[in-house]
Formats: sequence, C-alpha cells, structure tokens
Amino acid sequence: MKHIFLLGDSIRLGYETALQQLAGPQIRFWSPEENCRFAQYVLRYAHQWAEACPAEQVELVVWNCGLWDVLRIMGDEPLTPLPVYRDFLLRISRRLGQLFPVARQLFLTSTPTVEARYTGHGCRRNRDIEAYNAAARSVMEGLGVPVLDLYAVAAAFPREWRADHVHYAPAGSEALARAILAQITAMAE
Repeated sequence: MKHIFLLGDSIRLGYETALQQLAGPQIRFWSPEENCRFAQYVLRYAHQWAEACPAEQVELVVWNCGLWDVLRIMGDEPLTPLPVYRDFLLRISRRLGQLFPVARQLFLTSTPTVEARYTGHGCRRNRDIEAYNAAARSVMEGLGVPVLDLYAVAAAFPREWRADHVHYAPAGSEALARAILAQITAMAE
C-alpha cells in the first residue's frame, strides 16, 4: 500500500508521526491536521478532509471515533447515545467508501482511559468505552471491515507510557503505531 488515509481523534495525532517514521517513505499517510473528535464530526467533515489528498489513489482508510462520543459532561450520559453512535459508524463507513472508491477500511477501537485522573466537568468511563467498542465491532463485522483492538493493546501499557488520563507519552504512541503498522502490513499481504 502506498497511500493511506488516517482519521481519528487526539490519539491519532499522537501516533501519526511515529507511524510515518516506522513505515518509511514507501507509504504516504494523509490525514486532517485537526482532531477529528466525535462520530458526527467525522461524518460532517470527511468529504472536506478527503479533498486534501488524492482520494482515488488511497488504498486504505484507517479510522476511529469513540472517545469523544463516550465523554460524560457534568454527570450526564455519554455525548453520543449508543444507538446513534452505531448509526453514525454505518454512515461514516458508507461515506468513506464513496470518498475513497478503491480503498479498504480498517477500524481501530478506542483506547482505555485512567478514570482516577479525571478532574473538572468531563470524564470517560472504561465500561462505556468497552460498550461502544463492542458496538463498533458488531457494526464493522456486519460491513466486513477489519477491526484492530487498540483497547487491548493499550490496556497492557505501563503507567509511564501515558501522558495523562487519555493521551499517551511518546513510548505509548509508538507502541500504538507499531500495532497499527503490523495490521496494515498483514492486510497488504
């Protein structure tokens, strides 16, 4: 694969540079400069982000959304209700198929959080992340889209690989990039 498009939140922003370095110059990664936030945001902006790359040459779209969707603010329920999240994932996958006509897709599950480190009005709960990841796996299975379980990968990380409650230090981001590159390599064979 020579052209890969990446969509995702701040976790993607963390591993993207390491992924490009590990892959070397034979793969060109394209991605939005911004944090892709929650599922509705991805659905809204995917077509604009695709304009910044040779969409007809992209062979793989690696994407994720979920951590913003499970965000609870001021004790409320998750920002995106689970049935709505499922619907958005279906719509995003279809949209990506339209935007990148020759590309396969790879969905990444959302990574765990350190609940005890949250302060302020917002928090994320791992039980929500697990439920949304299960829903995403079910949706992707129905679509025939492979899923890489980054939740399981990151759950095994030592504490020092975390930068804060949700983000990763360089070692954690590099480990995520290695897992993603291994899956990309397997899909290319």
